Amino acid sequence: MQLNCQEMNEVKINLEYLGKEGIIFCSSGNMVHAATGPLTGEEAVYELLRWNEGTFHLQNGVTPPERTIDRNWNSILLEGMQRIDEGEMSMEDRLDKLAHGLNEMAMVSGAVIVARDGTVLAEVVESNAEKEGAVAVFVGNAADQIGEALALGPFDWGVVAMGQDRMLVLEQPDFFVGLLLTEKASPALVAAKVEETLTA
Repeated sequence: MQLNCQEMNEVKINLEYLGKEGIIFCSSGNMVHAATGPLTGEEAVYELLRWNEGTFHLQNGVTPPERTIDRNWNSILLEGMQRIDEGEMSMEDRLDKLAHGLNEMAMVSGAVIVARDGTVLAEVVESNAEKEGAVAVFVGNAADQIGEALALGPFDWGVVAMGQDRMLVLEQPDFFVGLLLTEKASPALVAAKVEETLTA
């Protein structure tokens, strides 16, 4: 990374670790874009720096698809190393902790956190997490498309009935949250509590 930035290379770095993939683009002496899972920008770089092994390969002359990083590369690397030294949890661990915390809320009987592409990132459900995740993504993406077509405001949350069960779906910048509600749960009250938790 350091060498590519110092030599002002325009390069795409592809990384793989335990079935996970990440990319970093360098251009004009700086990191300009990074992504892994639901993360982009600096947070993606910090997550990629936690990968203590794996494989990578370089592709020279690849133009970045977008710019998600504006800070100088060395300050990002320093902060990333500091976060690792301080033992900050990985994104995977943070999402797992979030899913367990949401599942323990009153009126909630299960929680799934799913990336926009349908990948289940964390779950605490007794049933099929892949199915619950697919429902959350479908509802969230459909609501976004309908809202865009009708020039409505952004999708915050919605409820879908699945047989005897109801799922509250909430949109976050990088993922959707699906919560299975208890029989007498108020979706509005649960949504308000979840928003408090997510912004805390």
